[in-house]
Amino acid sequence: MLKRYLLAPGPTPVPSEALLAMAMPIIHHRSPDFLPVLDAAKNGLKWLYQTKNDVLILCSTGTGGMVGAVNNFFSSGDKVITVNGGKFGERWTKICKAYGLQAEEIIVEWGYAIKPDTIEAKLKDDPSIKGVFVQASETSTGVYHDIEALAKVVRKYENTILIVDAISAIVAHDLRMDEWGIDVMIGGSQKGVMLPPGLAFVGISEKAWKFSEKSKCPRFYFNFK
Repeated sequence: MLKRYLLAPGPTPVPSEALLAMAMPIIHHRSPDFLPVLDAAKNGLKWLYQTKNDVLILCSTGTGGMVGAVNNFFSSGDKVITVNGGKFGERWTKICKAYGLQAEEIIVEWGYAIKPDTIEAKLKDDPSIKGVFVQASETSTGVYHDIEALAKVVRKYENTILIVDAISAIVAHDLRMDEWGIDVMIGGSQKGVMLPPGLAFVGISEKAWKFSEKSKCPRFYFNFK
């Protein structure tokens, strides 16, 4: 039998150790035996995200995490910036508009990264902007946006949070959520983490949780509270 190779950003090959673990009998998610497994996973994600805050685990694709990052922290009519440097930056704009946010889309030529000065100029010009949405790594182009520099800009503004789609950047890049000041960071199981598709991970800062208290977007399945 020929061995199949996955030469894509995701899904990526799943290590044999993980496949063997998945072959074990299922543990009921409401049983005491499940709690140590969940705690180990949550602690591992906190280490990976470099955060002291909890990282939520969602039964969804990465896009589900992106949706939750919109409808848990904003309300219809809120002004936000979306960085569109590829297919998934475009997705940020579509999700924001679906929930009635006023999304100002910054178009970046495919193959290039957003300049932090561009974001700073927008925030200085309009202090009512509540969110900046960006990819860490734009999967469709392979471009890495300078998240450390962008976070340095956004954290100057108390009324603005930085939301980072790190689905294809987790593990591949060093992303220091607490140290840099990333407010919401979304990951997925099927890329650098090298697990099957179907899980999204969302890290949330204390600043972002305060935004959640004021959010009026409808939510049910992706209600982070």
